[in-house]
Amino acid sequence: MYTRAVIRVLERLGNSARLARLMAGEARIAYLPEETLMERQAARFRSLVQHAYLHVPYYREWMRAAGAEPGDLRSPGDLHRMPLVDKLELTLHPERFASAAHSGSDGLTLLSSGTSGRRRSFRYDTPALFEALAAGRRQRLALRTFVGRETGYREAVINREGSAGAQIRGFWESRMVNPRWIDLTRRRIPPGLPFSDLLAALNEFRPHVCHGFGSHVGAFLRWVWETGRHLEKPHVVTYGEDAMPACDRQLIEEQMGIPVMSYYEAIEALRIGFQCEARRGFHISVDQVAVRVVNAKGDEARPGERGELILTNLSNRATVVMNYRLGDLVTPGAGKCPCGRTLPLIADIDGRLDDLIERPDGSRLHALTVIPKLQAVPGLSQVQVIQKGVDEFLLRVVWERGAAQPGEELRRRMAEVLGDGVAITVEPVERLPQEPSGKVRTIVSGLKNG
Repeated sequence: MYTRAVIRVLERLGNSARLARLMAGEARIAYLPEETLMERQAARFRSLVQHAYLHVPYYREWMRAAGAEPGDLRSPGDLHRMPLVDKLELTLHPERFASAAHSGSDGLTLLSSGTSGRRRSFRYDTPALFEALAAGRRQRLALRTFVGRETGYREAVINREGSAGAQIRGFWESRMVNPRWIDLTRRRIPPGLPFSDLLAALNEFRPHVCHGFGSHVGAFLRWVWETGRHLEKPHVVTYGEDAMPACDRQLIEEQMGIPVMSYYEAIEALRIGFQCEARRGFHISVDQVAVRVVNAKGDEARPGERGELILTNLSNRATVVMNYRLGDLVTPGAGKCPCGRTLPLIADIDGRLDDLIERPDGSRLHALTVIPKLQAVPGLSQVQVIQKGVDEFLLRVVWERGAAQPGEELRRRMAEVLGDGVAITVEPVERLPQEPSGKVRTIVSGLKNG
């Protein structure tokens, strides 16, 4: 009889072998003929539809009501026949998108950051998580142009403790034997640090890669440049989650001489797209996701025409999303990328540039420094932070029915982050206003430079 400890070691070795097999093919996937990629995508789509019909309440009920069979949906080109799924519907009724076949099985439930107004839970099965880990090699291969190697380098991650990325990393590390020589040396740096402390932490660690939120990293590096501070320059800056202002990216690349690359990820799909070394747009991982871009009329957007991205996650079977309104406005790309990759391009992503809070000293905080602290207050359903001045804030709050509405606790938690002397008004409201894209702006700046 094997002991439990031996069984766990064997399971870790098995997972590591599975990952090695997946990663072996990653160097060529992005260069496969387009016909091969589309065939793979269609096969995965048909498998997903069959699974959803058998195990996922939302899609089973829709197909039955529409008189449709799984075989009627043959490829992502048929997605326009399906109903659009709004983010609010998934947020309020996650059980309707959960697969009964994966109830109680190994996996990970992620909670979104809440910067869109509400926290969402999303369940991933273990195979999908390992596939996402393997697909990270596509990004590393692109980074290799600037870093000089694929593994063994230092990466600073400017993100909060308990972030989705940290949760996923912990899941992987608890289920694998991962020799350090094939991994990275990572250091997490809290985004709430004053810029001077953040600079000191980076200079001490001297990372090859510096990763964070686009808006926050852009604001920080602009501060470094404008104040003439010394920075041990990384080989490359990477960002995700939100957009980096074009003026900040230009300054970092042209004045500071640091290449900038971005990834396109979401809690609903861990690997949507990535920028290659040519940085002409985002290569969409069509073997793992299917995306549609629709214009204001609901028609498929043409290359160069901005539209709303509609997402289908082809990998995950625990929480199934098809024809899902992610809430991002994007521009489809045209032509081929000079890098030689055949994955299609999204030329531009209209990310949020408004998730920063400005401090009196000129430094800035990302929304994730504040929002999770506020969302932990009992009875709070939604919150919006409106900055009216560098030391004046309005909190619009949606309370749960019957909640005690502890406004003073919200003020205390804001003061913990921003310091004393900040005026904070709490305004209970029935609902928060939505933008045309369906997003709720969690941070609204009333400052002239916001």
